[in-house]
Amino acid sequence: MLKISLLGLLVGLILSIAVSDVSAKIVQRIVRGNYASPDRFLHQVSLQFLTPWGCTHHFCGGSIIDDLHIVTAAHCVTNNVTHKIDNKPITVVAGTQNLRDKTSGVYRDVQYIFIPKSYTSNPPGQQNADIAILRLYERLPLDHPNIRIINLPADDSRYKAPNYPFAVMSGFGVYNQTVDTYSGKVTKGGSSPLLKYSYGKINTEVTGYYGNLCTPNEVCVVPFNPKRVGEDGGVCQGDSGGPLTDETRNTLIGVASTTLKEECGILSTYTRVSSYLYFIEVATKGGGAGTVEFEKSEFVNGSTMWRYPFCE
Repeated sequence: MLKISLLGLLVGLILSIAVSDVSAKIVQRIVRGNYASPDRFLHQVSLQFLTPWGCTHHFCGGSIIDDLHIVTAAHCVTNNVTHKIDNKPITVVAGTQNLRDKTSGVYRDVQYIFIPKSYTSNPPGQQNADIAILRLYERLPLDHPNIRIINLPADDSRYKAPNYPFAVMSGFGVYNQTVDTYSGKVTKGGSSPLLKYSYGKINTEVTGYYGNLCTPNEVCVVPFNPKRVGEDGGVCQGDSGGPLTDETRNTLIGVASTTLKEECGILSTYTRVSSYLYFIEVATKGGGAGTVEFEKSEFVNGSTMWRYPFCE
C-alpha cells in the first residue's frame, strides 16, 4: 500500500541524494515526525486484524467522523488488483496513541464497508476516488476523554490553492527507512506503535512529465524544505487512510492515499475529502443512489483483540 509507480515523473521536483563516505542513511517517516502529545489527534484510529501468529497487526489509519463511522482509504479495504471490497476482518482501535498499551484503546469491529463505485473501475496502478467509509457494529463512546470526532470540510475552496499552505499528517505507519545512497535501495522498518505527526506543505503545484501530479480531487503534500527531501519525510506504508488535518479548525482535509516512489517523504498524495462529501453522506445513511459499493463483514474480533500483543 501507499506505493505507486509513475514513469518519468518528478521533472520540476528536483531531488538529490548526496554521496558521501557513508553508503546508507536513516530517514524518518512523516515530515520531521514527532510523537503526539496525549491531547492531540483524538480522531485518529488504527485499523487492525489478528494474525495467525497471535498478535494484532496495524495496516492502515482512519478518522472518526461520528460515533458509528470511520473514513479511511479504499485501497485499505479492497483487493489491489480487482479494486473490489476484500471482506477481511477489521477491528478499529480508537482512543489510544500507544498500540502496545492494550488497556488504553477502545475496540470496535467493522460491520459494513462502503466505497465509491467509481473506485472499482480504476485501471491497475491508479487509485482515483481512494476513500472508504467503515460502519461499526457498536458505537464509539464520544464521552471518552481520548476520543473525538473530526469535522468534515465545507464544500468550498478553503483548502485549495492558493489558500491554506500547510497541514498536519499523523499515523502509526513505518517510522524509519534506510536508503542506500549508491544503489538507491530502500529498506523499511516496522510500523510505529506510537502515534507520530508532522507538517507538510499543501497546495504547491507539483509537476512531472505528464503535468500536475495531483488531480483536483487530490491534495499533494511535499516537505517544507526541498533541500531536505527524504530527510523531512512523509507518509509511508501503514499511514494509508490516515488524516491530513487542519488542527486550528479540527477539520479533515485529506485521506492518505499514495506515495510517489519507493522512498517515502518525496511526495504524498491525499484524497481531497471536500470532493467526496456526497459519497460520505450517502454511505453514512446506508448506501444506495447508485454511487456506492458496500459489503457486510461477518467478522467479530473486537472483544478479544485486547488480549493479544501488538505485532512488532
